[in-house]
Amino acid sequence: MGVSSSNELSSQYRVRGGNFDENLVYVNGQEVYRPFLMHSGQQEGLSFVNPDLVEEVEFSAGGFSASYGDKMSSVLDITYKKPTQTAGSLSAGMLGANGHLEGAAFNQKLTWITGARYKTNRYLLGSLDEKGDYRPNFTDVQAYLTYQLSPRISFELLGYYSLNSYEFTPEDRETTFGTIEEIKRLKVFFEGKEADRFQTGYASFSTNFKVTDQQRYKLTFTGFRTFEEESYDIAGAYWLQEVEDPFSEEEEGGTQIGVGEYLQHARNDLLGVVNAVDLGGEHQSAIGQTSWGLQYRHEAFKDNISEWELIDSAGYSIPYTGDKIELAHLKKANHDLSNHRFSGYLKNQFSYHLPNGQLMVDAGLRASHYSFTNESTISPRLLLSYLPGGDKNYRIRLSGGYYYQPPFFKEMRRPDGTLNQAIQAQKSIHIVSGYDLYFQKMDRPFKFTAELYYKAMDQLIPYQVDNVRIVYSGENEARGYAAGIDFKINGELVPGEESWVTLSLMKTEENLSGDQWINPEQAGEPGYIPRPSDQRINFSMFFQDHLPKNPDFKAHLSFFYGSGLPFGPPRSERYLATNRMPAYRRVDIGFSYDLLKSASSQKRNLLDLKNLWLGLEIFNLPNISNTISYYWVSDIFNRQYAVPNYLTSRRINLKLTAKF
Repeated sequence: MGVSSSNELSSQYRVRGGNFDENLVYVNGQEVYRPFLMHSGQQEGLSFVNPDLVEEVEFSAGGFSASYGDKMSSVLDITYKKPTQTAGSLSAGMLGANGHLEGAAFNQKLTWITGARYKTNRYLLGSLDEKGDYRPNFTDVQAYLTYQLSPRISFELLGYYSLNSYEFTPEDRETTFGTIEEIKRLKVFFEGKEADRFQTGYASFSTNFKVTDQQRYKLTFTGFRTFEEESYDIAGAYWLQEVEDPFSEEEEGGTQIGVGEYLQHARNDLLGVVNAVDLGGEHQSAIGQTSWGLQYRHEAFKDNISEWELIDSAGYSIPYTGDKIELAHLKKANHDLSNHRFSGYLKNQFSYHLPNGQLMVDAGLRASHYSFTNESTISPRLLLSYLPGGDKNYRIRLSGGYYYQPPFFKEMRRPDGTLNQAIQAQKSIHIVSGYDLYFQKMDRPFKFTAELYYKAMDQLIPYQVDNVRIVYSGENEARGYAAGIDFKINGELVPGEESWVTLSLMKTEENLSGDQWINPEQAGEPGYIPRPSDQRINFSMFFQDHLPKNPDFKAHLSFFYGSGLPFGPPRSERYLATNRMPAYRRVDIGFSYDLLKSASSQKRNLLDLKNLWLGLEIFNLPNISNTISYYWVSDIFNRQYAVPNYLTSRRINLKLTAKF
């Protein structure tokens, strides 16, 4: 609940009015990171988490415990498997391939699980308006090992490496947009090329000390390294027409209202290194459990930025000055940062037995210090959960606290590439109340959940979003809020097959301090305006079914609806970003069949496979043109036309998966 995403090419998500950078992701108790320079879903490869390796997933959309770090929106906490026997899987389809192996040895003292994945979006990208030669190749490999040295000491090792490359040679583009009364057509012819490369490595090594059954300690060393290169030189010549006959493809079929050229250049590279050491402990007692943790983290970034854009419209360079040529956009910078973070937490989990039920309490305090800002923060957090006694089948929850987000790297960088040395942590106060109802219907279990929340935010760093790129203002110059309510019902509509429906209603706004209208005739300040993540309505549904007399033939249907997000002209005043994109709508359907027909109950097959699934998926079944961003065209009078960049159209994927 509360999670939204409007880009099928990206694994990034927003939670209750936050952005992509406000979400914590943990794997085996340690925070993991994503690349920094990506600006579009086309570039994005595989997320860190490999589903084949996952054993348990926990998620909080706000009001989370003090044991989790300093971000303002959410926590995704993932635990990898500790296998007990040898197993594996292989899968291949039109969008890539993946496989994994797992096993145990030495009387279960050693466990291991490893996976490798390959993904390519070339097939999907062929459905975009921008035609050309797409060459996206994304690969990763990771392994998780554990070893029980003695009943008291054990070790864990997690290793990860990914290499994502994206090459694109654009050729042309044609987009028709507008309304029935006013239809426009944009044609662009390109020259040039884009070549990006993202190389990431991560490793963690943990030693677990079990002093007694009531006292446990864990020491962990982690290292993360990313090297990212973004390079492009792309020239475009465009024609913008008012279309008289929308079904005509003739060049002269409309009135020309804009013509021009542009040249975009970038040579950006980033080296980021994050090393950390953690020490944590758990202490059980008769009244509850006390947990604590200490962390030191060192961050180093070498950032080189060189990008610019030249726009020529009707023979004039924009912006037009009359006496010299000005670039429409210029960003150049060279940074070498070395920062230190110290953090720690202490929390206690216990329960009270009340006359009519049980009250569970998670009370904690988190503190941190960041050397770049020379700022210290203290975050008290409290989670309450009431379980009634008897045969009552509901639960009531209340949680909240202070949540700070010190600048990591991107937040401190201004749009022109300079760093704000006086930047401070963004902060938020969460209040979340929840209600869970467990019930039976058709002799099957169901759960209904509702959550009402409010987040008061201060020292915000305003930002604008283009596709998946977030451009921050680099200043703590806003305060804001997010308020909403989420509903979810899930259960087995069909025996053995989980289905769910969610509905989220949310509003988030911010008020920039000291901003003024460009028009001097307008009095006062713009006041509160929608944040870029202000998606008022989100609805999603996932339904699974199988044939009554043949459970080996399955089908699933997913439906997503998200109301339009705010947007505005590029590199403009923040308060101008109050237009709305069209709503995001998407329907996917899939079918799968076990070719072995429950081989576990028959004779062993030749390859000793547990099952062999053949899957057929149809993405974007209604073939809806969803908008992800806008391509802005200017004329000599500096009028700007927003031309939609559409996401993928209908596509079919065939996939074969074997498990052994």
